[in-house]
Amino acid sequence: MKTGTLATKLMLAAIFAAVFIYFGLSLAAYFANPFTTSQAYPYVSENAAAVSGYVVRSEQVLPGQAGELVYVSRSEGERVSAGGTVAQIYQSAQSLGDANTLRSLTEQLEQLLYAQSLTAGTQTELRLEEEVASSLTAFHSTLASGNLTAAANAGGNLRAAVLKRSYVYSGAEDLSAAVASLQAQIASLSAAGAGTQRVTAPQSGLFSGMVDGYESVLTLEAAAEMTPSQYKAIAPAPAEGLGRIVLGTRWAFVTLMSVRDMGRLQAGDTVTLRFQTGLDRDMTMKVTHISAEEAGQKVVTLESEEYLNLTTLLRRQNAQLIFDSYTGIRVPRAAVRLGEEPVTDEEGNPVLEADGTPRTRSITGVYCVWGTFARFKPVEVVWQEEDYMLVRPAEGTGESRRLRSGDTVIIAAVDLYDGKVING
Repeated sequence: MKTGTLATKLMLAAIFAAVFIYFGLSLAAYFANPFTTSQAYPYVSENAAAVSGYVVRSEQVLPGQAGELVYVSRSEGERVSAGGTVAQIYQSAQSLGDANTLRSLTEQLEQLLYAQSLTAGTQTELRLEEEVASSLTAFHSTLASGNLTAAANAGGNLRAAVLKRSYVYSGAEDLSAAVASLQAQIASLSAAGAGTQRVTAPQSGLFSGMVDGYESVLTLEAAAEMTPSQYKAIAPAPAEGLGRIVLGTRWAFVTLMSVRDMGRLQAGDTVTLRFQTGLDRDMTMKVTHISAEEAGQKVVTLESEEYLNLTTLLRRQNAQLIFDSYTGIRVPRAAVRLGEEPVTDEEGNPVLEADGTPRTRSITGVYCVWGTFARFKPVEVVWQEEDYMLVRPAEGTGESRRLRSGDTVIIAAVDLYDGKVING
């Protein structure tokens, strides 16, 4: 037993010594010839600041109370003309149920009449199959995007397409009987005439089904002259309604920024705003107001006339304020070197100094692996961070010396020069 234990210990000691020697030799080889490389690849870098703020619109709350029996006839962000019906308030659950049944029957009748107008045949079936496939794709896309309002509308279109296809395969007599039955049911429910109260839009605008109490607090007029003290005091007012109408075409985003993060931002500048949630796109905004400084902070107000219908549900938002965006080829900062190249005249002849030596000039570039050689490729620096730079090929560089995405860039090597034989 003791002999086995000793043999095991000796074997483990030998393995440990072998590993130690391997890493020691690797480390010694690195310091003797520290050859390291990295891949160059396209990259976009942004000069941005993280902010938090409020979406501001001109809004009017629609009258109504929570708990009422309401059917909203407009979708989120839908444009409504002045006096247009936005919703209907019902006197009882029975009248609301009858109205929903009437709407469903009316929809079915429209689908039946559509199917009845079609002539059975291969072309009709093919067209309906395409409509079902298109509706299914739209429903899947909107559902994946997380837009539940759009998904509900797409789901309704899909259901209608499937019903149309199924009706077409019914006989003409069956369709006629179904149409007559639906028309009778609709006439009966319409005659009952459940009492309703219409809610209409006081002005033309976009409908939103949300009321949050900021409608009277966050106005475009207030955002245009807000101070840091006023920003910190923002709080929703008591509010109740069936929704709101978003007026006009302008909307704003107001935020409180430290003077350090603002940089050289000035009123009149154009910047890019990117919300973290709620709206999956970049928006071009104009800086319309910068307040006086209070305790190292200023209120910044941005305005736009784009995508207003997509912001109707947004209020408190975390975002990125992007001042500049830079596109180039990303390389490690340590790989960018200062080299020299001969100066030539228009005919390609070398320019000489007074003492007869060739004139040279400094040039920025990177060394790349070119087969078994190191090749110097001139670049221009587009943007730089602490650990990397964005570069592009220097103007006038020949094809063989143009830096490209995918090139192997040399970060470290001993006595590196253009044309040096390397062993990567």
